Amino acid sequence: MDTALPEAGSAAQWLAAPGSLTRLLKLASDNDFQVQVQAEAWEEIANSKLRQQFGPLAPGHSFWSRRVVLLGGGAPWVQAHTLMPEHSLMSPLKQVLELGSRPLGEFLFEHPDLLRSHYEVARHSARTWGRRSLFLLYKKPIMVAEFFLPALMEHAVPE
Repeated sequence: MDTALPEAGSAAQWLAAPGSLTRLLKLASDNDFQVQVQAEAWEEIANSKLRQQFGPLAPGHSFWSRRVVLLGGGAPWVQAHTLMPEHSLMSPLKQVLELGSRPLGEFLFEHPDLLRSHYEVARHSARTWGRRSLFLLYKKPIMVAEFFLPALMEHAVPE
């Protein structure tokens, strides 16, 4: 897995873009933006390194998993995966279970006390890069991984 950012071009710009990806995708698509929910379910995470990113958790602690595709102009631009430990939902974050086709980013970035960790970047394939970060809202963790698909690389990051 290549974890260095691409040196230049659209991939590097999208990967390093701060703030709300949802807002940027809406701008890049002239508001022709959609969220297609692929799967939502409770999961157990066996990967101990991944589990550790959420702090100490009891064995068997469940995670809410939401997988979506973000479309601009009808084209798939981003695949995203959200993980939240069960205890995160014992807060106002339980609203995430009712997002439906509303973007998670829209929900998260409406909160001024939202905190975000640094990005972890990875190359998925020759033309696909991803980033992952941990958000804290209501002092509860939410992990979001975003994979930028080739169709998005045809678009510059809006200013």
